[in-house]
Amino acid sequence: MSYVTMGERIQTARKSKGLSPSQLARRVSVKVATLNNWESDRSEPRANKLVALAGVLSVNMIWLLEGSDDGSSLPPNVDVVETADLQSKIVRLQSMHERMVQLLFEISSEVNRVQRGIQDTQEAEQA
Repeated sequence: MSYVTMGERIQTARKSKGLSPSQLARRVSVKVATLNNWESDRSEPRANKLVALAGVLSVNMIWLLEGSDDGSSLPPNVDVVETADLQSKIVRLQSMHERMVQLLFEISSEVNRVQRGIQDTQEAEQA
């Protein structure tokens, strides 16, 4: 009996769906390098990405996590498929939020820089 890793199960499921690594990475909102790390067992997906993987690949999350002796997939879990889309939207929203926070920080820094420049100019004119 051979041991099948999570990475091997992800890769098997991806290939059975006819998806390239870049297609699957895009659908679960990760970089191709991240997917490659999962498939080569250098790292494992977080829970939210595991949900997305199960949904996109139409496999049960338990199968992705634990597998089975013969390597066959369990039937798709409809609830997982339905929630994977919602989870994907949450991940996209979190990403947008992180970008918005970064932009707000950049704008705030720029405003502070401009205000300091105005103050310096006013002080120079008064001197």
